[in-house]
Amino acid sequence: PRPHGGGRRGHDLAAAMAPAAAAVSAAVARRCAGGASVGAGAGKGAAVGIRAGQFWRLAAGARRSMSIMDRYRRLRPAPPPEEKPWQVPRGAAEPQSRQRAEDLDGFSPDRGGAAGAAAGVASSAAWRMPLAYAREPLPAEVRFCTFQPPVQPASPRSLRVGLVGPPNAGKSSLLNAVLDVPISAVSPKVNTTRDGLRGIKTSGNTQLVFLDAPGIIPSHQRQANRDLVTKAWKGFNECDICLLVIDVVKRPEQDVFDVVRRMCPQEDIGRSEVRRRRRAADEVGEAMPAVWLPRDAEGAEDEAFDGRAPEHRPPVVLVLNKIDKADELRWVQSREREFRAHGHFDKIFYVSAKKGQGIQRLMEHLKEKALPRPWTYPAEMRTDLPHADQIKHMVNTHLFKWFNSDVPYKIEHQTVGWTPRLDGSLLIEHELIVQDSIVARMILGVRNTIVSRLREQVSYKLSKLWGTNVELKIWVRPLEQRLSLKDRGLGPSKDARRPPPQKDNRPPSKDVRRPQ
Repeated sequence: PRPHGGGRRGHDLAAAMAPAAAAVSAAVARRCAGGASVGAGAGKGAAVGIRAGQFWRLAAGARRSMSIMDRYRRLRPAPPPEEKPWQVPRGAAEPQSRQRAEDLDGFSPDRGGAAGAAAGVASSAAWRMPLAYAREPLPAEVRFCTFQPPVQPASPRSLRVGLVGPPNAGKSSLLNAVLDVPISAVSPKVNTTRDGLRGIKTSGNTQLVFLDAPGIIPSHQRQANRDLVTKAWKGFNECDICLLVIDVVKRPEQDVFDVVRRMCPQEDIGRSEVRRRRRAADEVGEAMPAVWLPRDAEGAEDEAFDGRAPEHRPPVVLVLNKIDKADELRWVQSREREFRAHGHFDKIFYVSAKKGQGIQRLMEHLKEKALPRPWTYPAEMRTDLPHADQIKHMVNTHLFKWFNSDVPYKIEHQTVGWTPRLDGSLLIEHELIVQDSIVARMILGVRNTIVSRLREQVSYKLSKLWGTNVELKIWVRPLEQRLSLKDRGLGPSKDARRPPPQKDNRPPSKDVRRPQ
């Protein structure tokens, strides 16, 4: 039947009914061919083997088989699938797969027989199989930092800059701001930087090598923290110029001023002068003022520092960081006068590593202090950290931000897979080793939401840093299985955690309504 209505709607309906009409016509033709008997001399009385009711049932069945999605696919056909770069065309892969089947099985599909037919099917379907990537071990250039000797420019200049200061003062943030890439781990927690790393900044014929060391003041009286302080003092002794990074908002403690008097005292006094002052104080019977001599600290870093002559100590530049958090400038100037009273500084800078304020003036001063000597690293190199350690620092940046207590300090890292793909991307498999299964569930999150977000953010940063597409897969491996109180049924239930409803002793209020 002809569809009712005109215009676009009638045209669409007619287009939609076309398959149904064709199906009905085919059914009628089949029924006529099977049930109709038309003789050689038959005339008008020839009967067609189909009834009106059967016709409409066939039409209804054909109409039901035509869904709205079929109509949508015909009106708006989908584009052909895009060929992936790693997929091999059929014409190029089929001879190779056929030759591979001949080499392996020892026969050709053209020889005939069941074996030849099976080999022909396998060879023709070999190119359709998706590529499977096997995990490859870490190459040596990923586990270790290797580079060629640098090409020296005309009149090269170089300078080793040490970043020291109390924990959580912004040393790693300052290094990332200078290099303009997130290399060092940054978080609000103390001692995020556990190992010293080097950042390289090359501009013109000048190369600046920054030594990012842990906090120079122990946050806790533990052996691990004292080892970190020892590494910080070693970094101070290796540099040509020292940047003392101080948080301008946080009020410094006495330990900070003791370190300042050790690094850049107002007057250099030898050990004989110290003994003379002590004897004079003992004769008078007075206690020796603490300003005369810094407080004795524990550890081997004292011997390394005290054995260095005053003229060989590196000049110290005071960097007052986080000025963007100060309400007024006079508070920053007050902090500067406070530090000037305890030490002698080569120069003082106000910077904000987060906002990038004052970084340019600091870099110009460091370039002026550069010494005429050859470069140590190539010009395009940013850090001496191997790629495996760079992944560790990227992951630690988020772990220290998202988890409290001592959870991020006890996580061990291990890169277990490094697989280049045919499309130029890189598949990295990283493993986090935790104490037990309870900590593993904390890191994974509900339905793996936390580890999925961690994987996405670290993959994006690594792709931006290395200039190639990086896909990072993170596995969490617990050392032991442990059930929590909730798993054992000993934890409080939801009803027990819910506070009991409070009884309302007030009399019920009367519903007083205004008259209409």
